[in-house]
Amino acid sequence: MKELWIMAVFATGNFCNSHIEDGFSFPRTIVGWSAYSTKLCGEETTSAGLPEASARCLNDTGSPMFGPPHKLRCELTLSGIQGNIFSSSGDLAQLAFSTQILTSQPERLSADNITTAAQIANTLLQSVNITEDIAVAAVTTISQLLNARKESAKERVAVQKLTETLEKFSLYQHSVVSLVVQPNLAVQSVQVPSDTVGIQFSALTGRSGKFVANRFNLNTNTSELIADNGGSTDVQIVIKFQQVLRSKNTNYSIGFVLYQNDCFFRSRTYTASSGTSRRVISANLGQVSGLHVEMLFKPTAVPNASLYDFACVSWNYTLKDWSTSGCSKVNHSEDGLRCFCNHTTNFAVLMASS
Repeated sequence: MKELWIMAVFATGNFCNSHIEDGFSFPRTIVGWSAYSTKLCGEETTSAGLPEASARCLNDTGSPMFGPPHKLRCELTLSGIQGNIFSSSGDLAQLAFSTQILTSQPERLSADNITTAAQIANTLLQSVNITEDIAVAAVTTISQLLNARKESAKERVAVQKLTETLEKFSLYQHSVVSLVVQPNLAVQSVQVPSDTVGIQFSALTGRSGKFVANRFNLNTNTSELIADNGGSTDVQIVIKFQQVLRSKNTNYSIGFVLYQNDCFFRSRTYTASSGTSRRVISANLGQVSGLHVEMLFKPTAVPNASLYDFACVSWNYTLKDWSTSGCSKVNHSEDGLRCFCNHTTNFAVLMASS
């Protein structure tokens, strides 16, 4: 099924063909994603078995092609990169790309590696010298970390800080790049005028469950959540503006972050049902209060099971767990699971299956 969906995407021309650049061979890759070279670091190096280079598939000219490759010095380590960033030595972009390559095989990462990589990405996203390349490399690294499964107390602290930074970054990233989409993570930033009635962010994920840039939609002036009536929308969220907000003569910055899974939001109380993949979506409008937020989640079908209950929740950073405070639900339908909340943060639905 996954292969069939990817081939369907390829058939639309939304990909870069396999390519050789500067002696590095890169596989066919979806636009927006990064590819890694088939040439690997040698066995005698610290990074043995990891790719020597990465390149991003771009579509800036209407004809998809790989950007210039970024090479990894195979003796580099994540702790070495972290030291260089903290001491402000070295090329920040090169350090960002090196971190991305060093995390390209997340199944190999130790808990300490994950912690260090999360701290590096956190520093990059908060840098005053951030560029589009640095932002994309940092988001790609985070997307890869969402496939890492080792866990420690230090790692939980590091990824919590990272999710908070992503929320803040999504508010103002439009000055750098408005949309970054990687397989497990999408970050959207937009500015809207104060007379906007509401804004809707929609994500359509293909059969593979991975995120693709051309499957995200943004409606910057809508008064209600417009469901797709049983279509392929995976997650939808609407922020409605009160009249008092619309009367102000100003622009509002709004940020959305969508996680493919809840790896960064590990609950001590609520465990996901077997076979389910729990999406987490963040909406951020700064310090504005009294908002009406409406969401629609379409859960992954579980074989031989049926949904009998669900809860609409938001992540409480003080409790370090999910909370139903400020959120309510309505009965589910063919469209999905519908939630209402009176604030913006990270949201999810907790489902019970029988």
